Amino acid sequence: MGTFLEINPDLIQGHAKPMDGPYPAEGETPLVLIHDGGGTTYSYHLIGDLGRPVYGIFNPNYETGRKWEGGIPEMARHYLTLIKSVVPRGKIIIGGWSLGGLLSLEVAYLIATDPGNTLDLLGVVMVDSVCPIVVRPPPVPIVPRTIKWSDHTKQETRDRVLRCFDLAREMVAEWKMPQWKDEVSATREQENRNGEDRANPNFNQRKTISTGPRPPRIILLRAMDIVPAEGGIAAVDTHREDRLLGWEQYRKGLITTVMDVPGHHYSVFELDNVDVTTEALNKACLELEA
Repeated sequence: MGTFLEINPDLIQGHAKPMDGPYPAEGETPLVLIHDGGGTTYSYHLIGDLGRPVYGIFNPNYETGRKWEGGIPEMARHYLTLIKSVVPRGKIIIGGWSLGGLLSLEVAYLIATDPGNTLDLLGVVMVDSVCPIVVRPPPVPIVPRTIKWSDHTKQETRDRVLRCFDLAREMVAEWKMPQWKDEVSATREQENRNGEDRANPNFNQRKTISTGPRPPRIILLRAMDIVPAEGGIAAVDTHREDRLLGWEQYRKGLITTVMDVPGHHYSVFELDNVDVTTEALNKACLELEA
């Protein structure tokens, strides 16, 4: 794992910014991908050539297991600093798989609300990032994920990844999602949910506001299959029947485009599927640049 945890952000594809002169080159908008719940950028190294600089941000606390006391907002603030260290100005696209998409949404909000911003955010690419708001519990039980480790995966690596996943679940559960301009309130039916649902930190945020920034364009790459789960469904599949993966419950019209990719949530970067996922990522970036 050390190969992917040395320089942050990690230059995965393309060339680093020059010491002087224009950057990026015309037609090469950098793409910055933020880690998934496991904390590493390993999966992004499997992506085919996208014809642009591609950076990956891993969780700086991966090795220590330290909790981000400020949760997702604190992570996003730090990650925006990391992003500016490699793309200080100009056009940029951000995104990520799963948790990475959620973090990208928070980073996008920080960019939009920064009065001294020097970045031109063209949009966000979420790779099967599921909206954390659940209005109704699924009809079948949610079962814990069982990770299939490689025989070569060290116990130390397994422990660190599991720690990252545990902390990610906690942070998402506590996350107060960004509020954008003209955000539309939830339906009366949603507002009259039971007490358990009212514990969701986003419950009381669903109201119309007239100030604040508008969200960027967001393209969602959606896995077509469900995760095999005996006796129920995986948490990442609670919105699987919804083509928008639940994001309309957060803000109507947030997702501008949906692109289907083969596989389930945890297999979109596996060998059988990564070529199509690469094509979708490339198409998404070109659409945001258009």
